[in-house]
Amino acid sequence: MGIVKIALLTSAALWMGAVSSQASAQETPKTYDLPEQDLAAALRSVARSSDYQLVADAKSLKGARAPSLAGAYTVEEAVAALLAPSGLTAEVRDRTITLRGREAPSREEVTGATDIQLLVTGSRIRGVTSTSPMMTTTKDEIQMAGLSNLGDFARSLPQSFSGGQNPGVTVGVGGVSNENVSSASSLNLRGLGPDATLTLLNGKRLSYNGVSQAIDISSIPLGALDRIEIITDGASAVYGSDAVAGVANIILKRGFDGMEVSARLGSATDGGDDQRQYSVVAGKTARNAGLLLAYTYDRNTAIKAGQRSFTSGTFPSTTIYPAIRQHNLLGTGYWEATDRLTFSADLLFNHRKSTTIQPLISNDYLDQGYYRTPVNEAWSVSPKIEWKMPADWLATAMATFGEDKIDIDTRMFVAGALNFASIGSYTNRSTNLELNFEGPAVRLPGGDLRLALGGGYRSNRLIADLDVLRVTGTSSALQFSKDRSSSYVFGEAAIPIIGADQEIPFLRSLELSAAARHERYSGGMGHVTTPKLGLIYAPSRDADIKFSWGRSFKTPTLYQQNLDYTAQLLPVSYFGATGYPASATTLFLSGGNPNLRPERATTISGTLDLHPSAVPGLRAAVSLYHITYRNRIASAITSYTGLLTNPAYQSLVNLTPSDDAIGALIAGSPSGLTNLTTAPFNIDDVAAVIDGRYVNIARQTMKGIDLDLNYSFRLAAGDAVSLTGNIAYLESQRMLTPTSGSVPAAGTLYYPPKWRGRAGATWSHGQLSLGLFGNYIGGLKDRRVAPVTSVEGMRTIDLTARYRTGEGDGIMDGIEVSASALNIFNDKPDMIRTAAPFYPAYDSTNYSAVGRFLSITVTKRFQ
Repeated sequence: MGIVKIALLTSAALWMGAVSSQASAQETPKTYDLPEQDLAAALRSVARSSDYQLVADAKSLKGARAPSLAGAYTVEEAVAALLAPSGLTAEVRDRTITLRGREAPSREEVTGATDIQLLVTGSRIRGVTSTSPMMTTTKDEIQMAGLSNLGDFARSLPQSFSGGQNPGVTVGVGGVSNENVSSASSLNLRGLGPDATLTLLNGKRLSYNGVSQAIDISSIPLGALDRIEIITDGASAVYGSDAVAGVANIILKRGFDGMEVSARLGSATDGGDDQRQYSVVAGKTARNAGLLLAYTYDRNTAIKAGQRSFTSGTFPSTTIYPAIRQHNLLGTGYWEATDRLTFSADLLFNHRKSTTIQPLISNDYLDQGYYRTPVNEAWSVSPKIEWKMPADWLATAMATFGEDKIDIDTRMFVAGALNFASIGSYTNRSTNLELNFEGPAVRLPGGDLRLALGGGYRSNRLIADLDVLRVTGTSSALQFSKDRSSSYVFGEAAIPIIGADQEIPFLRSLELSAAARHERYSGGMGHVTTPKLGLIYAPSRDADIKFSWGRSFKTPTLYQQNLDYTAQLLPVSYFGATGYPASATTLFLSGGNPNLRPERATTISGTLDLHPSAVPGLRAAVSLYHITYRNRIASAITSYTGLLTNPAYQSLVNLTPSDDAIGALIAGSPSGLTNLTTAPFNIDDVAAVIDGRYVNIARQTMKGIDLDLNYSFRLAAGDAVSLTGNIAYLESQRMLTPTSGSVPAAGTLYYPPKWRGRAGATWSHGQLSLGLFGNYIGGLKDRRVAPVTSVEGMRTIDLTARYRTGEGDGIMDGIEVSASALNIFNDKPDMIRTAAPFYPAYDSTNYSAVGRFLSITVTKRFQ
């Protein structure tokens, strides 16, 4: 069945179910656990967790406090409870909380006071609805699922591929950018690579991790999280490079009062992965300022091949999940110096050490094998100034300075003695400066036309300092320090063509959006312009239809551009070529390429978003998308036999090279020419030049459907129930060269499966909450060698229970106990063929080796 047909049938079923349901007319109940704090911060938390917009006058909120709020409430009930001590009132309508002062002005009078409108990920304009598919997950929802960090959350998301740069990825896997250099965790939407998903912290970029352009999300303490917003659509018109598959914005808590300490113990029942996590979150919110500090210490033991049945053919001491020790420290704060001027800053520090062992000929790696102990240390500082200008314009100036350093220590042993050591570091440094102006420009019949205009400067530097020392006394080095800078300008407009107040039949609202960004890069890489257009059509208050089209890009990594390349002289016979003189040679290039250009993508998405008034608490969205990703950077040559005559490689082979071109290529290699023939070099004998370096050559197309379902309601006894479902279907094809045939990517070993899904149900009764979740990761085809074989998928069930004691100053007050059982039926990955006995026999990019995992967490809150 085709994608379009699936989408139409799914949408029709959702719509018919929504219309026919006879659910109660009351609004959505949701579980809250908010401390006593600044009223503005508390209202923001309620609005964000329920996907509402908050519109208020800052003067009415100034100095107001909100009481603590714990339990299940509708949005109206939660807002009323928070406002009760202040004497303020609010109107909750059309997914907007409109705050009224003590004199109860009209909604229209308050609507102009937009200084608390939310800034939605994917746009720089306050208060707009994203035209791209978007998912929002709160800290409470992550913990209710039994997850303890953002890395585990990323790997649980159906739209994110667990390969890329993640600690569970073992050696011997293929695919795009699948690696485990420092045991970092990264989002990898659609499986396009961790460097094709942009991850932000409070809307700001962080330093890259390692030699790829990935962001380590495991460095952010979960205790500081308010929510994470993810758009699964290209967004380079708003954010620039890397926003090809989507953008994740990790948004921190703005207000927190008191202190919360937590301890978590857990272990895999099959052995290994003994976890210890200790965290502290402390904060204080004053009349016009707030400060939050969060610290987490995580430690887990390794999982070894001998502890799992599906790796029975691998040496038992082989590490299939690394031992990790990690310290994360985060600080965030703000100061409202005046009614119009606010200063804020975010600070982040991370230190992580991991250990992996890989024996090669026996169970003892000292006989022959590797011992790796990388250390990763990162920090960032992000100050921001916001100035509320007249006429509801907002000026924002922000900066980020950061560094991410990996100290590499890889040692190989042979016969009990050290054979060689690879020691050094990869250091990424980043500087980001930006100025942004946003506000209403023209009043249209449908509302205010709002604009965002701005520009900035960004710089990234990669310092590679790696030495390989051999027992023979020889050594080699990889050393360079290269940077890339860019200056950019951007603009964005939200254009309300028709508004709800116009009361046009079957046309409740119609809004257009347009964005564009122009970046100019240093180093001769030129400039890039990326546009994006969007539309939101609401035929009624029960549904929105969204469409977006845009172009995105990703710059080459500094490693790909600046890695030295080698020039080797090889006999033509090495490539199986015939008909040439016996003296004929080829010049073979491999390594980095300073002439790389940005990768380019065109993305299209359409979304049907249902929120029927006949079924309060129901929200369902079905999205279709198509991505064409071209000029992808790859080292494209996979086979040497017949290379000179293989049509697939014709763009990489020059059969008529000039003497000048040959000389320039040899001169450009730092090591000069490496002659692997038995005769002296003769330029007249060079019959071909083969470019095996990184080149802009590959192409990938993707299309699929995402289904997101949320339904919350309250039982007759007052208990709150929430049902969720998230299903992702993906088709993708890849072409390694322009003249090679397309081959399947999705559903193939070491690439994302075609189907992934996650569904859950939570029930809250007073102080007790239960959560039940099911996960499905689809099967794959192993196409590496004939015959093609099938790899079975995984189905897992997770269960979480939480109990909270009452609020108060007693020693037993403010305590929460949470117990989780993940993969309770202990489903295991299917075994696959391996190229070598020391490679684990399962797809570690898709399927977890952990198995059944049990944990208990105790949290104590102090007022």
